[in-house]
Amino acid sequence: MSIRIGIYDFFARVIPGGFCLAAFLYILARYFSFSINFVKLSTTQLIALGTIAYVIGFVLTPLSYFLYRYFEPKNLYEKTIEELSRKLPAVEICYKSMDWGTLLSYIKRHNMDMGLDVENFNVVSIMLRNLSICMLLFAIIFCFEFIFINRLPSLILFCNVCFISAILLLIESIVFRKWFYRAVYQSVVALVANPEDLAVKFKSN
Repeated sequence: MSIRIGIYDFFARVIPGGFCLAAFLYILARYFSFSINFVKLSTTQLIALGTIAYVIGFVLTPLSYFLYRYFEPKNLYEKTIEELSRKLPAVEICYKSMDWGTLLSYIKRHNMDMGLDVENFNVVSIMLRNLSICMLLFAIIFCFEFIFINRLPSLILFCNVCFISAILLLIESIVFRKWFYRAVYQSVVALVANPEDLAVKFKSN
């Protein structure tokens, strides 16, 4: 279980934080002639950089949600469950009576592996929206450099690529968020369903 939690922190925080740290190091190397030789770094120094990346990723999470909510379709949670209800006509889903966080806790209480598998969808969603902020930061850096320092066509190309990547990452984050909502309720149905309720029948010889 601790390994799974470590993977959650790694994907959702350290990787996006590492991208933002890379943007900061790019600015230092580009404009202040300060660079780091990663090959010569000691293990302690690498751990320190990883810790900094984690802290940056931790700060990015609420900031990225501020941007994410402007792209997320209205009532995504309710619409996802209503869509699932139409696909499962034999199951009555009262999503308004209990939030998804409580249901996720219920899943983990009865089957921790299943709960962590469900939570992975949310982990990926958070990671993608954090990476979106990083790509937006790179786009701003390249745009600033193109306007005020050097009119290289490659800079505006990189700016556009990073900006489009930021939008695509946000869109993909919404997709994984939707899959997360769906997985929560499908897992609950699987836990509470009786064998006779399953649409699986053995043919008699």
